Amino acid sequence: MTPPRTRLLSIGELSRASGLTVSALRFYDREGVLVPAEVDPVTGYRRYSPAQVRAARLLAGMRRVQVPLAEMVAVLEAGADADAADDLLRAHLDRLERGLHDARREVARLRRIVRGEEGRPRLELDGCSLTRALADVAYAVGTDPQFPVLTGVLVDRDETGVRVVATDRYRLALARVDGCPGGEPSSVLLPAPLVQELLSVQPAGTVVLSVGDTGVRAAGEDVDLRAPALAGDYPDFRALLPGAPDPAGSIPVARLLPELERRRGLPRVRLDRTGQVGDGSGPLDEAAGDDVLVDTGYLWDAVRATGDGHLVLPGAGALGPLALRSADDRVLSLVMPMQPDAAAG
Repeated sequence: MTPPRTRLLSIGELSRASGLTVSALRFYDREGVLVPAEVDPVTGYRRYSPAQVRAARLLAGMRRVQVPLAEMVAVLEAGADADAADDLLRAHLDRLERGLHDARREVARLRRIVRGEEGRPRLELDGCSLTRALADVAYAVGTDPQFPVLTGVLVDRDETGVRVVATDRYRLALARVDGCPGGEPSSVLLPAPLVQELLSVQPAGTVVLSVGDTGVRAAGEDVDLRAPALAGDYPDFRALLPGAPDPAGSIPVARLLPELERRRGLPRVRLDRTGQVGDGSGPLDEAAGDDVLVDTGYLWDAVRATGDGHLVLPGAGALGPLALRSADDRVLSLVMPMQPDAAAG
């Protein structure tokens, strides 16, 4: 006995079942993204199988959050591999969140222009929390005169709070300023000499950071410091920040300390996936091909800044930064590994 033929859905029925408009379904057919199960050769009517409802619903949702067409296709092609599809959607969400932050910052800049306050950011912070955060990142401030904008510390406020950031291109340090709520996006770039003066004075009260015609100023009850502003735009540090670490892949920093202490005189060390520290003076051989070479001084500075936190190595075969986080997630340090061929020279 011949089994009954599965009833196909008209394009209108699929539209109602999925939330996609008829015109959108026609577009996805033309692009080869969601091709009908049948097309009537005489009338041209499109017919879809019930199994295509899921794909159409996914397309409708991705369309609403502006997923690019190529990534829509990749999600559908992932099929039963839910983890792969989830990774693609998470990556898109990360881009949306970065875009929202950029939009908020730009609107804040436009509002300052409207109010006649362009180029005059102002941040009011707790002095103790500010200097604590500055001390946590000062080691990563750049010194290369070819990149003057990196010879300072960025104090950045967004809707989530206030963070300070320093980078010399080979490492990045970020620390949260405790007790300072988020607000309208704003940032002040503090030149290194002003940072050192703040660390020397250790102001206890409120500190107001501002940028004016005469440069950068840090003022409060027990401090009034000024420095020429640094020219240039600070790089987008958010694009470099890693996602939430996998606890299973984390290495306690305390595990690194004894062997790292013994090898502090070496220019570089080698880390394996268990957190063992070895001599990095020679080239990597095939047996150690999954290990990571890193500048000893850079790693030591990051370990001291993150205290009793944990380390996450880049993925196997990936040339990404080592990420060290403090136990309270207040401090993050990123250190770029060394290329094996460069380390061997």
